[in-house]
Amino acid sequence: MTPEANERHIATLRAKSSEERARVAVLNAKLGDLKQLLVPASSQLDDVDHFFLGAEILNQPRTPQDLAWWLSNADVVFKRAVASREYVEGLANKFGPDARVIGG
Repeated sequence: MTPEANERHIATLRAKSSEERARVAVLNAKLGDLKQLLVPASSQLDDVDHFFLGAEILNQPRTPQDLAWWLSNADVVFKRAVASREYVEGLANKFGPDARVIGG
């Protein structure tokens, strides 16, 4: 990995995270009780934005390869956020946006 490739990766992750936050917000606005199931998606996006892509952590000295590895872990967390949102979307489509959550 080159520093330029890492910078592109960071920019792409930030853009994808922003887009995913918008999807979560739109879905959240449509839901009743199911909103609580979106909390993990929002938390995972927070991890991507503030933990993996935070200025302090990105400014730490490391090799381009080490940064690429770090960013690949951010990709994993981002994919989990997308999966969480898609799961809730599936529930809303199957049971309706006003479905109730029992338990939890």
